[in-house]
Amino acid sequence: MDILFVTSDPALASAVKGTLESARHTVSAASDVDSLAGAWPHGTPMDLVIIDDLSAHDLLDETRRSLSRLMDGKAGDGTGTAVRPRTLLLSTPPRTPKANPDDTPQVRRQTPLPTIRKTGRAKADGQAAPPSSLDGASSVPPIHADETIVKPFSDAELLSYVHALESGGAADETTLIHGDLMLDTRNRQAFYRSGKQPLALSAREYTTLETLIRANGEFLSFDELLEKVCGTGIFEQRDIMDGTLYSLTRKMRRMGFFITQRGHRYRIR
Repeated sequence: MDILFVTSDPALASAVKGTLESARHTVSAASDVDSLAGAWPHGTPMDLVIIDDLSAHDLLDETRRSLSRLMDGKAGDGTGTAVRPRTLLLSTPPRTPKANPDDTPQVRRQTPLPTIRKTGRAKADGQAAPPSSLDGASSVPPIHADETIVKPFSDAELLSYVHALESGGAADETTLIHGDLMLDTRNRQAFYRSGKQPLALSAREYTTLETLIRANGEFLSFDELLEKVCGTGIFEQRDIMDGTLYSLTRKMRRMGFFITQRGHRYRIR
């Protein structure tokens, strides 16, 4: 694929470019507006644009404008034959505030609330919050990414998303990605680190794995897994489900994934 990577971070540009080129993709990197113009002249065909959400604002704005022109079918040569590439967003998660050991119900009851005085300078209630970095100014169209990877991510996870987009669809249509695992839900196969050979999983093990991944980190009860994998019914099926969970847990542990148990509830991490 012909890929453009938009980022203001030289280290990230080098790492991502190396990973993609090792998979035989052709990659150009744009770190500012000038390099973007050089790497992606108006109308130049590009299969995929990867965008770092922490890029400089002027770089993000110009990327939005370029994508918007292609959405309108406006090629740089005026032929109107340009095609919008797929987009992959590298998203930075919000920082989680550190827990305050003094913030307990007892302390809160003993701490008086501050007095707030309204002045003419105060912002009116309901005033819209400033747009996020990818929403841009009102005159600049927003970026609607086809897929999003949350940082940090592994090389295999990046390649899995790129492969899914290269195959002609968003990753959530027929592909589930969980870290270095990629599930082909159409053919009911699981792959590790972009491997070409599917993992040796039984039909029940695959169904259990897909069910746990679709739970997105939430715990599922044994009965929920049992109904999905074996159906409801006879006592012997519970023994089958026990065996399936045991064998799948051992296989996943070898690859660094853990099916954790809390009582009779399970999830994969």
